[in-house]
Amino acid sequence: MLKIYLVVGTKIFSRKCSLKKTTKFKHLSAQERTAKIIQLLILLIPILVSYVTNFGLKIPLPGCPLLSYLGIPCPGWVLTRSFQAIARGNISKAINFHLFGPVLFIIFLTLVFHLIQEIIRNKDLSNTYIRIIKNSNYQILFLLVLFSYHGTRLQSLGQTGELGQSFLNSPIIQWISTANWSVLMDN
Repeated sequence: MLKIYLVVGTKIFSRKCSLKKTTKFKHLSAQERTAKIIQLLILLIPILVSYVTNFGLKIPLPGCPLLSYLGIPCPGWVLTRSFQAIARGNISKAINFHLFGPVLFIIFLTLVFHLIQEIIRNKDLSNTYIRIIKNSNYQILFLLVLFSYHGTRLQSLGQTGELGQSFLNSPIIQWISTANWSVLMDN
């Protein structure tokens, strides 16, 4: 034991500090272990798809539903291409596709390795990076930055006229413009 003294004005405060590591890790229950395995598989999907598609395997991936129906790209627009560029080792092209592609790829890889360690050791491990990733303040900040970036991308598409044209030609707008409104208005 180490005793630390803190002098504030005329008062002396003491505190006993232990130098040994007192962190205890909780063993995973069967349900927690299953949840960790499912999380691992979900995180592995985009990483594995990125590498597998670079070998010429064609995987029919669903497109962005927002883009398909409204003509407006979602915040994850071209993130798959960014991940594929990272898998090929072309970081500059990955950043060109999506600024947050490399960041998300690193976060995914970090979480994958962390989950593998937890599953192998059968313990719930907590590190600084996990506390940061799970911190709701950081998550909100990341989402705000992501949506700000997405807003600038939409603005550039809007300035070229591409966004407006895509929106006007979208299936939902076409359906609304061709709908028989007299049926809805008759009483």
